[in-house]
Amino acid sequence: MTELAEPKHWKRACMSVLALFIIYGDVSVTFNPTKLGLHGNGLPRSFAMQDAFLIPGMFSGYTTFNFDFFIEGQRTQDGRKNDRGAFITLDLHDYFPLRQALTFTQLFAAHHWDMLGPSGQRAAWAVLARKIKARNNRLHRDAQITRLRFGVITFPQSVNGYRGAKGENNAWRYTWYADP
Repeated sequence: MTELAEPKHWKRACMSVLALFIIYGDVSVTFNPTKLGLHGNGLPRSFAMQDAFLIPGMFSGYTTFNFDFFIEGQRTQDGRKNDRGAFITLDLHDYFPLRQALTFTQLFAAHHWDMLGPSGQRAAWAVLARKIKARNNRLHRDAQITRLRFGVITFPQSVNGYRGAKGENNAWRYTWYADP
C-alpha cells in the first residue's frame, strides 16, 4: 500500500483561496440588502459573481400560500366558432412540462428579475409570450391566438392537500404579464 502524499503548500494555499472565494460569494449574494428590503450596497460583488451565486435561490424560500399558474390566449376570429375573440385557458404543460418549481423560475423569469430588475423581467416576459403564442399557433391550427396573458392564482395552504383550501372566496389571481 502506498501512502497518500501530503498536499504541497501551494496547493493548500490555492484551495484555501478558493474556499474563501466561495464563502465570500455566497455571503455577498445571500445578504444583499436590496433583497432584504434594506437600503445600502452590501458587500462588493461583480455582476458575474451575483449571477453565479444566485443559482441556489430558486431552492430557498417559504410562503404561507400555494399557487397555480395560468396562461390564457385571446382567440382570433378564425378557426373553431365557439370561442372566437374570447380568452381561452392554454394547457400549461404544453409549454412548461417540468415540475412546478422549475416552471416558476421560467414563467416568473426569476433570473431576469434577480439580475436585471423589473424592466429585464418584463422584456423576458415579452419574449416568452411571443414563443408561447408561436407554439400554440403551431400546435392548435383551429385555435389561433393573438394576445396572451399569464400569471398565478394563490390560495392558502391546507392540511387537506395542496389544493384543499382553494375555493372561489379564497383564491386570488395575479396577472404578471399581458400583451398590449
